[in-house]
Amino acid sequence: MTRTAHCLTAALLLTLTLSGCQTAKRPVSTLSKPPSAEDIAEQDKRQREAERIQQCQRELDAMRGMDNEKYQKFKREFDTLMGGAAQYAGVRQRVNTGTQETVDALYRYRTSRLCADISSAMMTGLAERGERAQ
Repeated sequence: MTRTAHCLTAALLLTLTLSGCQTAKRPVSTLSKPPSAEDIAEQDKRQREAERIQQCQRELDAMRGMDNEKYQKFKREFDTLMGGAAQYAGVRQRVNTGTQETVDALYRYRTSRLCADISSAMMTGLAERGERAQ
């Protein structure tokens, strides 16, 4: 599996893992019922989170052509974070709800922070290039 595919898989695992606490399982009825508004909202939230992580990875990939040194630094951080999230996803269901909420919040924060740092570095790099071009 390529590194990009590995990172994308880890990002999607992170999204599914960090979707928050799940409600209690309800017995499955034999009649099909439409998804509730809560289910739809949760699915939308997961989709937005996956899109944010994919956008973050695209910005990181774009950084390679601008500043390889920063790219390598952020790439190591991104890979480490996604690897940790994938590892956490494997044990998440075996820890108590309080621990899940805390660690979910930690990974959401770390992901948001890293993606904001990547975005900021890209904006600064592009602005500096634009200023030099004048």
